[in-house]
Amino acid sequence: MAAYLLSSQTILDIAKKLNLPAERWLRAAAERRIVEDDLCISAVVPMTVMHTVDSWISEARRRRGGNLAALGAMKRNAERFLGGFMQNERIIPMDHKIAERWGDLLDMDLVFADEDGSTYGAGSAEKVELATASVGRDGRPFIYVDRLQDAHALVPNLVVECPIAFAASREAGK
Repeated sequence: MAAYLLSSQTILDIAKKLNLPAERWLRAAAERRIVEDDLCISAVVPMTVMHTVDSWISEARRRRGGNLAALGAMKRNAERFLGGFMQNERIIPMDHKIAERWGDLLDMDLVFADEDGSTYGAGSAEKVELATASVGRDGRPFIYVDRLQDAHALVPNLVVECPIAFAASREAGK
């Protein structure tokens, strides 16, 4: 059976508990015979996710935003979800093959786009995720679950399953 590597963005979208495509993708996994042990994350994902949520909370406090309760709930959801990966040893550490691919990716200008179309350069942590997915485990790359980006095509051996496209295809099939 194929193994899947969930991106930081996918984990964030699941933790929001807003019925976003990533959450629908996860709910449909069992129907597709994807079991919990087939779902993994890169070693950088817990740090990336928690840092992102904490920065959103700090910004909301600074602006005295009314979404602090929702962000607090999101943080608890993320901690709980990530905890399952930690307890079941589904966090993929960086080995020398992943580090070598990461080094290659650091030299590449990978440009991603947000949902609103604004572009940004893939950061170091995102490149670790891409390296982990493309190198994989035991010589078999992971299927990377992330919002599809044109730059994904530049990463050797990277196979992407986009939750947005998946959810759209399920809706169209109804």
